[in-house]
Amino acid sequence: MTTTSTTLLPPPRANTTHPAPPVSGSPVACDLLGLLRIPAAELHLTANAGLDPALLDTFLPAARGPAAGARTIRLSRGPAYYHPRTALPSWAALGEALGRLDHRAPGQAPALRHALLDNLHNLAAAGAYTLWHGLTDRPSLTDDPRPAALERLLETATSTAAALHGHRAAGPFTPHPDDVALLHAHEAGWRTFRELDNPAKIGNELRFLAEHVLAPRPDITAVLAPLYGSLSLALAARTVLPALLGRPIDVHLVRLGFHDQGNVAYLGAGGTVRHRATAPRTYRDRLTAAARDTTLLVIDDNVGYGDTLRASRQLVEQLGGRAVTRSVESAWTLYHRSGRHDIADAADLPSLRPNLHHSLQTRLTGYLLRGDTSAYLSDGAHRTAGTLHRQMAASFDLAVSTGTWTTAQLAAMRAELAHAASWNEPPVPRPAALAAA
Repeated sequence: MTTTSTTLLPPPRANTTHPAPPVSGSPVACDLLGLLRIPAAELHLTANAGLDPALLDTFLPAARGPAAGARTIRLSRGPAYYHPRTALPSWAALGEALGRLDHRAPGQAPALRHALLDNLHNLAAAGAYTLWHGLTDRPSLTDDPRPAALERLLETATSTAAALHGHRAAGPFTPHPDDVALLHAHEAGWRTFRELDNPAKIGNELRFLAEHVLAPRPDITAVLAPLYGSLSLALAARTVLPALLGRPIDVHLVRLGFHDQGNVAYLGAGGTVRHRATAPRTYRDRLTAAARDTTLLVIDDNVGYGDTLRASRQLVEQLGGRAVTRSVESAWTLYHRSGRHDIADAADLPSLRPNLHHSLQTRLTGYLLRGDTSAYLSDGAHRTAGTLHRQMAASFDLAVSTGTWTTAQLAAMRAELAHAASWNEPPVPRPAALAAA
């Protein structure tokens, strides 16, 4: 029997509107950013399912031109995805559209269904983070509605993440109306995109961790995910990992990062981490209790110089626990640029995946923010030669050549490379400036 963790969230409420049907097989194929193309054949079902064309235009922009093929398609993300605060008024309608699709065309439009779920998950995740950010910097007072709203939003984000990965979701897909009003008035903490926001990549990563890290290590009883980039992976992990392992895995969150959160004073005297700066008090207390005398798997979306992983390890050790650190992507290009660069002490389990450089993320999301679907589809980043598996093999050869990794670390890399033979992720383009360095 599969059990789920209750350390991060309370037990989910029943969702009687449109529970997600079980889905078998691998997740749908996504592109570099995690988008998919909704084919014209599925779009013909929208009228019969009663989906509002204006709502589709808001969340799933139409794409035409040579890159889209001869027929009009839709993309699973558009400007509303990357401006979630402005999309809040349409949240309930988006959930209702998913319910109608499930009722009137069950199983007939997998890409369209995935796209609706993806947008629902994004709204819940982005809303949860802005409250996490606010409650961390401005702790709650008496009668403050934010703590309860944060719990509900994390629950909703967990339910939608579970459904995206083919697991039955018991919780809600849409928020409480009061939470929408609260979020609309909340101006700080909104983020444009999460670096690790690709369902196919998250699914592959969680399967690898379950089979090659957590199953052989029953002493690892919890996962710790630094925000903001790893939020979607952490929420999916709450359902996916217990289902794969057949045992509970607690999942905890901390706001911790140095690349894009330089204005937050995370470090205290003597290199300690200021736990107060990472999470609201309730969640700090839960992590403190869970970390004592246990081993946690820290999963960061990307390791460049290793500062976030080192700080996460320090935090876990401050709380009396042990940390095993993992990166989902690794900036292997930094090894080419400097022979002195070394993260062997930061990442116990560095992924062989090359990272999608932030300059490429900015360029691709820029097209979507402007509504230029033609430019997005025709960008050369989507036509990178080779395969991800070949890129990972090259990363492994580079790691071996540096001579800084332990036998255990190299063995983990070999296991990942073998596992990656079944991954359906596209190859990662390398920015021209880095390729010439």
